[in-house]
Parts: sequence; structure tokens; C-alpha cells
Amino acid sequence: MHQVLNTFLRSIYFDKLPKFFARKIFKFFKIFFVDTDLKYLPLNNHPTKVDINLQHKIIENINKKFYKPFNTCSYLLEILSIYSNFKNTFKFYDFGANDIGTYLYLSKYIDKFEYIYHDLPGYNKEIKKIAKEKKWENFSVDFDFELINEPLDFGFFGSSIHYVPNYKSILEKFFNNQTKYLIFAHTPFFFSKIYNEDRVLKQLNIHPTINHLYLLHYNNFIKFMEQNGYQLISQRENNFIKFLNFKNFSDNYSFVSFLDMNFKKKQ
Repeated sequence: MHQVLNTFLRSIYFDKLPKFFARKIFKFFKIFFVDTDLKYLPLNNHPTKVDINLQHKIIENINKKFYKPFNTCSYLLEILSIYSNFKNTFKFYDFGANDIGTYLYLSKYIDKFEYIYHDLPGYNKEIKKIAKEKKWENFSVDFDFELINEPLDFGFFGSSIHYVPNYKSILEKFFNNQTKYLIFAHTPFFFSKIYNEDRVLKQLNIHPTINHLYLLHYNNFIKFMEQNGYQLISQRENNFIKFLNFKNFSDNYSFVSFLDMNFKKKQ
């Protein structure tokens, strides 16, 4: 059953379905991803535009007592709050930041830190305008992905690194920067005795937008981080997305899941 369904979901025929029918299929089967034979992410992957109305809505709601904006890392505030007790200030780089909710939520509870935003060019441009209008002094936008000269305290990847074609070269810039901690939230990994490299998945749950992403080979990723001087200090499965599953995947995969993984630079 799943083999036939996967074949259809991989095809261009699924991509061209009217939104109504595609959503009906998703609602019934609840299949989020299908694996592919692609070796690399397609060009112009992950098409998206910044939602300006959403940004202003976050600004309006942030001071409500129990409001917490969308973030794939539920414990991020706790980590940074503990760290801030030992540092007068720290530098936090948000790669693939999307909206401004993370910055505003952290600012509500942490007094002194420098927040650096980076995303797609259209996002960078619009978020920069908002930051300038609001006069956020500890907020900057890294348009050209240049990082900064001195080491960062944190590099944060909130469900983002697996959508990047050249993700290893991205991480190498953080290695060269001597960033102290690298946090990967809601990132897909797998174990397999068949596949020895990262896999490319097709994302189905936001049709008619069709994204592709890397399913990262767990052991290769850990080895890559260790070879560049970073030690895994914690990990856990991330169940942030309700009903997310890989039930349609073959037995070639012994484990597939979204994980949170935290790395520390070795001394």
C-alpha cells in the first residue's frame, strides 16, 4: 500500500493536484515526507516570503502574560537564561530565523545579549526595516552571511540547516568563527544499513508549495562535527509537530526522527 502511495506522492501528478484534493489526501494518510532518489536539493528550493502582518502581530502579542511565539526549540530560553547567569552578555546567531518571535521572546526574559538575524534576502530586508523602526539596539541583520570577527557564543539552527544545499560549508563558517555552542532544533536524522549518505526527502504537508530537504545520516553528521572540534553534549527526539511520522518509509531505514542536538566546541 505504502509503496504505491509513495510512487504517486513522488510524482509530478501529486504536485499538480488542486490544493483541495492534496489536503484531503494529507488529512487522510497524514504522510509528511516521501524519500526520493535525488542526490542534491533542487534549485530554488524552499520558496517562501516574509509575512509582515505576522511580524506585527507578534510584536502586539509578545507582552501578553502567557504568550509564546512559534519556535521549534522549546527549551531555548532556559539554556540561554542559565548561560546569561555566568556571562555579562553573549552573542546569539539565529540562522534561518524566519520571524522575529525568537528575538522578542528572549528579550522579554534576558537583559543583555546581542542577537544576529539571518535568513533569505527578502526576509533580511523586511526584518531590518522593522528593527530600525523599533530601534532595537541589540538586534542586527547579517545580510551576506559574514558572521562577526570575534567568536559567537551560540549558533542556532531552528529547523533550518536541512533545507540548505551547502549546509557543510555553512557550518564550516561557524567552525572558523570558533562559535562556542551549536544548537540544532527539529532536524531530521536517520540510521540505515543500506544508505551511507544523506537522503533527499520531498515535503508534502504544505502543498501546493513543494519543498525538499536533507534527511541527515546520523553517524556521518556526528563524525563531521567531531572532526571539526565539536562534541555532542545532549540530544533528544523532538515531537514539536503533531502527528509527524515516517510510517510510509521502507525497512531500509532502521530509525528516522526529528532530533534536537546540542554541540560544544572542544577545549
